[in-house]
Amino acid sequence: MRCTSENIARRSNAEDQVTGHFWEGRYKAQILLDEAILLVCAAYVDLNPIRAALAETPETSDFTGAKERIDDLSERSDRSRASTHDWERSRRRRRSGWMSPIEINERDDEVGPAVDASGRRASSKGFLPVSMARYLELLDWTGRQLCADKVGSIPEHLSPILQRIGLDTHGWCDIVRKFGRIFKRAAGTPESLASEACRRGQGWLCARENPLGLSSV
Repeated sequence: MRCTSENIARRSNAEDQVTGHFWEGRYKAQILLDEAILLVCAAYVDLNPIRAALAETPETSDFTGAKERIDDLSERSDRSRASTHDWERSRRRRRSGWMSPIEINERDDEVGPAVDASGRRASSKGFLPVSMARYLELLDWTGRQLCADKVGSIPEHLSPILQRIGLDTHGWCDIVRKFGRIFKRAAGTPESLASEACRRGQGWLCARENPLGLSSV
């Protein structure tokens, strides 16, 4: 990540014809170690305007991927189809077509990279075993809890998403709210962080009060 960041910084400075630090303190690169943290990080980014009190719902959160997906979904002509898996990979998404799909079908999708032929986005491969509709529902519910500053009862049809990653309702909202404070150089469950620390030859990786598990690393 250090080498990648340096390359981006040099190219961007060259384009702007400036010198000096490109990555200030507000920028940082974190490795996401497991599926659970992918879901958490996606929600954390999409809910930035809500946490900052700039919006109340994902569909009113300007400059987010979630809003662009919602806007395209509202204009979708073939709504009779139950799944958004193929639609996410089509070229009919006017606003959100530059982003990778959300849903991945681990049983039927091709193994390996899925480079987008149009060049508009980096990959046509999804990154979560959750449909876009379910992800947006979870995002909407979470945003409402953050706005109300209290945690209500999560709808039953959304509960399996959190159960799959070992979180209860309170733990989910807490980690979405505090993601940037909990994780530093790496983010994941305590088990994933322990494995990553061993890979780096370190004793531990900081993740204070990590809700993704019963113990902290």
